[in-house]
Amino acid sequence: MAFNMTHYIVTGGCGFIGSHLVEALTEMECYVTVVDDRRNGKHIVDSNYVQYLHCAVEDVKFEETAPQVDGIIHLANTPRVRLSMEEPADSIMNNVGPTVAVCEWARHWECPVFFAQSSSRLQGTPYANPYTFGKTLAEETLRLYKKLYSVQSHLLYFYNVYGPREADYGEHSTVVRAFKNRIKNDETLHIYGTGRKERDFTYVADVVTGMVKLLITPEGKQPPWVHLGTGDPKTILEIAEAFDHPFVFEFDRKGEVEKTKCELPYIEAQFDVIEYIQEWKARQ
Repeated sequence: MAFNMTHYIVTGGCGFIGSHLVEALTEMECYVTVVDDRRNGKHIVDSNYVQYLHCAVEDVKFEETAPQVDGIIHLANTPRVRLSMEEPADSIMNNVGPTVAVCEWARHWECPVFFAQSSSRLQGTPYANPYTFGKTLAEETLRLYKKLYSVQSHLLYFYNVYGPREADYGEHSTVVRAFKNRIKNDETLHIYGTGRKERDFTYVADVVTGMVKLLITPEGKQPPWVHLGTGDPKTILEIAEAFDHPFVFEFDRKGEVEKTKCELPYIEAQFDVIEYIQEWKARQ
């Protein structure tokens, strides 16, 4: 395939958000190179506009062969706060190592990096959990490359994304996916703590719409960060009640902030999590 069109690299492009973004980019007739070791994501987009490299980000050395790259969307990392508490070293290294590699690509091609940051990074201390700490180190890496090598970067803040192809991490899944799993298995929903923790739940299509808007904004007018959320957080108890399924309260888990809210949404979200849950439940 020729590189005479807009060319993006998407790390983690087989995953939940990444695969939806790859679909959107190929529909726009952009050429996409996906780098994904498929540890978590499995989805493949059937398109002549996309090429897949199934390996670790750090192992790719193709900057010498690709003549043009217009932007790198860096979505590859170890997700989930609770999982990072159990596997801290992997969580930290899987944020820092790939980010250094991506910055080297961007330095070579003189193209921007769009980095998926952690919304919890803004709501609490970087030392709350290994996941947030790793994201902090990755952000500092981007700042270093910008200062020393003029690599431009843009931070993407996601807020509890849900929708088709949600990743299944078992007990470490997002609240919406975890509750779906339990309902399908005819199990009681588990709420950790009082259920009063608030989360800004954002539909994946809204997230991708915001990302595409950022990518097509002319260079020089792209903001340094964008927040892709609704601005209307819901409590975990509200989410459980929307599923209309028996639930119980469990002891709280450490490492999670009490509230995440998108204060400055980059776009106006079109989807509501309560309506989504009710529609999903009606189809079961």
